[in-house]
Amino acid sequence: MGFDETIIHCGAPALCGIKPASLFSMNEKIFYSGREKINEWQPYFSKQKKYFVSLKKNDGRILFFVYDANLLTEILADSSNAQYLRSKNYPVDRGFHAVLAELLHRLSADGLFPHEVGLFLGYPLEDVIGFESRQAAGSVYSGFWKVYGDVESARRTMNRYKSCSEFCMKWLNSGLTVPLAAEKYTLHTEVVS
Repeated sequence: MGFDETIIHCGAPALCGIKPASLFSMNEKIFYSGREKINEWQPYFSKQKKYFVSLKKNDGRILFFVYDANLLTEILADSSNAQYLRSKNYPVDRGFHAVLAELLHRLSADGLFPHEVGLFLGYPLEDVIGFESRQAAGSVYSGFWKVYGDVESARRTMNRYKSCSEFCMKWLNSGLTVPLAAEKYTLHTEVVS
């Protein structure tokens, strides 16, 4: 899979405004073959408050965090989510940018993986806490994430993410750019709903 295909396959739901963030990695060779495209795409996406952050890891991978600032702000504004992040020593009282900076710092570190990232990715708090407290065991359903609570809601959400990626990949393969595929999906879903 090339650069554009990886971005769509893994990041389309965040780029299309149905998921607060996506987190994925790619090898350096693929990253360097397409990284200039991020600079081309960012003016389009930044108008919608969607951003790309790349973090170089020591093992030769590039970690990508693609986020929709509007949706992420909503996640962080929820009092239960804020309380949970405070318990994880996030600077919630300093605002969105401080919390995001702390997450990116934790993702770039080579220590323990910050499993609270699931909250930023839009996973229900119940599932994030369930994953941590049960050490990834005992889930009742698994897909984009391990589910410990509402299976039907999780299934609907996961199907929506999968459908978004599939539509965008189809449009990318037909010749559209990443921004145009995301725009077409957004227009498509507005017409359908």
